Amino acid sequence: MHPFYHYNLEDFLTDDDFRLWVKNGQPRNDFFWAKLRSEYPEKALLMDQAAELILTWEKQPSELTHEELDHEVNRILNESVRTIPARKARIVRMRWWYAAAAVLILAGIGWAMSGDGLFSNNRFTYKRYVSASRVPLKEVVNRGKTPMTLDLPDGSRIRLMPEAAVSYAPVFTRQHKREVYLTGEAFFEVKKNKANPFFVYANDLVTRVVGTSFTIKSSAERVEVIVRTGKVAVMQARDLAGSEPVNEMLLTPNQRIVFTAQRPVMARSITGNPVAIASPATRPDFTFDNQPVGEVFKLLQETYGIPILYDSTKLENCYLRVALRDEPFFDKLGIICSTIEASYQVTDGQVVITGPGCE
Repeated sequence: MHPFYHYNLEDFLTDDDFRLWVKNGQPRNDFFWAKLRSEYPEKALLMDQAAELILTWEKQPSELTHEELDHEVNRILNESVRTIPARKARIVRMRWWYAAAAVLILAGIGWAMSGDGLFSNNRFTYKRYVSASRVPLKEVVNRGKTPMTLDLPDGSRIRLMPEAAVSYAPVFTRQHKREVYLTGEAFFEVKKNKANPFFVYANDLVTRVVGTSFTIKSSAERVEVIVRTGKVAVMQARDLAGSEPVNEMLLTPNQRIVFTAQRPVMARSITGNPVAIASPATRPDFTFDNQPVGEVFKLLQETYGIPILYDSTKLENCYLRVALRDEPFFDKLGIICSTIEASYQVTDGQVVITGPGCE
């Protein structure tokens, strides 16, 4: 069944095509929305109310102070918004500040006032992905206050954070793909299957994996992908939808990408607090007794999965005598570099060590 059957007032207000049709009367959409009204007559009142709000706001821009707007928003939420879908009477003619506040709250992201730097005007959003699906999708929403665990049909597992939601096809593997649509934050543990890659769609970013674990944080302002184990390929949704070759960026453990509407580029970086990529049988011993610094860097790289680059010729005479314990990755790195009078820089998800060397 098409997802429009459960559209509420907020959904119509935040639907880009509906807003454009109301404001501009695009002929190509006339038939579509008329057909929707005939198929779902119970939605006609909601459509009229949403159109009224949009047109009223367009005609009278807000001059309210933040305090006045907050007051009206609270009043609307407490007295009016919850009752609108149940009304059977004529459309209520509202003052312009009512429309402004209602749109602002229902949209949740302020598209009516600016829309700068947000994904709301983009065609690659959770709501649009779900609406465009050619098959019925199952949606799971975490409405609780603690993370919930979701087992997918292929054996993969999702740890869904509060207020997050995912949608996927009950017949999960289709056309050699496993696809999930996400809004909010979730941690994925993907069952390995080379023949059927796993795709996660979150706003403008698409993450492709075979089998690994990673976190995606998706909001109206940004998308962040953080790799825990294995490797993932991240690409822009617009590239995947186009005819040109897809430009993928590979992420390895403890690397991340942050993508925002203000800065719509993919750039690798290292997570703020890298963690060991596995639980080894024996705990890595970071007690060094006159060991070559190359061996030290190798152990760090193997433990955290973060590439460490340095000039082995310059640092070949550097030896380390230090006992490290449970310090965070960057603290360990700082102590090591201070000991050999070197410095480090994080570039493109890698650590680059520079120094004069040791005598």
